[in-house]
Amino acid sequence: MAGEECEYLSPSCDPTSFWTYLCACLLLICAAGMMAGLTMGLVSLDMLNVRILEMEGTEQEKKYARKLRPVLERHHLLLVTLLVVNASANEALPIFLDKLVPEGVSIILSVTCVLMFGEIIPSAVFTGPNQLRIAAALCPAVRVLMVIIFPIAYPISKLLDWWLGADHDAAQYKRNELKALVALQRESEAVRHSFASSYLLESSRSSSASSRNSNVLMSPNTARHQPLLKPEPDVMETPHQRKRRHQHALARGTRLNVDEVTIIHGALDLSSKTVTEVMIPMSEIFMLEIDTLLDRNTMADILASGHSRIPVYKTLKSNIVGLLLVKKLIVLDPDDARPIRDLVLRKPILVTPSGSCYSMLNEFQKGRSHIALVTKETELVAACWRDHQPIPSHVVFEGIVTIEDVIEEIIQEEIEDESDVYVHDIVDYWNAKAQQSKLQAVAAKTFVSKKLKMLAERARRRVQTRHQAQQLATATTPSIQITVVPSDDSLGRVA
Repeated sequence: MAGEECEYLSPSCDPTSFWTYLCACLLLICAAGMMAGLTMGLVSLDMLNVRILEMEGTEQEKKYARKLRPVLERHHLLLVTLLVVNASANEALPIFLDKLVPEGVSIILSVTCVLMFGEIIPSAVFTGPNQLRIAAALCPAVRVLMVIIFPIAYPISKLLDWWLGADHDAAQYKRNELKALVALQRESEAVRHSFASSYLLESSRSSSASSRNSNVLMSPNTARHQPLLKPEPDVMETPHQRKRRHQHALARGTRLNVDEVTIIHGALDLSSKTVTEVMIPMSEIFMLEIDTLLDRNTMADILASGHSRIPVYKTLKSNIVGLLLVKKLIVLDPDDARPIRDLVLRKPILVTPSGSCYSMLNEFQKGRSHIALVTKETELVAACWRDHQPIPSHVVFEGIVTIEDVIEEIIQEEIEDESDVYVHDIVDYWNAKAQQSKLQAVAAKTFVSKKLKMLAERARRRVQTRHQAQQLATATTPSIQITVVPSDDSLGRVA
């Protein structure tokens, strides 16, 4: 039994070869671990994230990303190089271990060393928080390996490129995926409130504890003469509170609030919306005839409409000739009652119902007009305006689109200007008046009803009192019998 133990514990070679093989085994374990870690650390890096860091990261992150991007762009060549070196090291390790220890021990040592020091530990280190820095630091060594293994790795990588496709370009996010990614960066109100409440609770506990300790340590006279100074927050808060506050501030700087997420979602959805979805129908448009006189009544109607641009038609509402800019009416005297045809009318933009909202926004940015007419016959209408001809009656204007409508779709909220607020105030005023009148009518009705009930109750009590008095008088008065005796004169006349 002792002989067998000596056989497993004693080396199978001379001392000089023993140290040579031992160094070779250590180098192979390090090489296998390095290749396994680089495989996990480099291949797991997303090319799109590397490009984002190269454009918008810190100076150090930009430096790392610039070093990594050329290596990561040749994805299959990098993968084959690392796997070939890793497999060679793992396969060569048992050969050298067999020279040091018997075959059974070499298998156990090989599996243990490869599993612990060649897979688990390197993978955990290379994919940890310093993944980018470690990968960038080892980029020169990876380039050297790619040159050495190039005769073997290049044909295999080209075969993979032909079979699976080259991975030179970073994968792009789909529109819905990008919206979900933005939504995940939204700052949670619940998290903010929970952090604030926990921070205040911890602060109150620490302040109460410090106050108790100070009361114990100080005498009453000392405490009475102690100045009432509020300590600084950094002095009162504990290291745990300070760490939580810094983490919260960092999260607040990287997270998006609700308005930012809403606007980004609106901008992403705008490309899929057509003009028809955001336009205002013609049935809701305030229009004027070209021969209308700009007297006081007309200007009052224009002011009540609350619009800055009003479509003007000639004879038929389908024959729109231009837009009236309300701001130009400020120089006109209502007593002159000038017709609209004497003014210069602006030609609006023409757009088809299937047009894109982004193309519409680009047209508005050119400054020609902030209002567009929606019709399928854009070329025909433009030709009629150019030749000063009336628009045919079969042309249908479906509605109008303003720059305000497009912006509202982006921010996904209603924009109210002064005229909208004025109209809402008028509506609220009359609603309040109607509600007040209704309440007054109900109050008057209730008052009259109560008054009538009170009068009826009073009359009932009077009748009841009078009836009781009559009954009482009848019960207390004595009865008197009256006998009527006829006189002599009456008897003589009867005879």
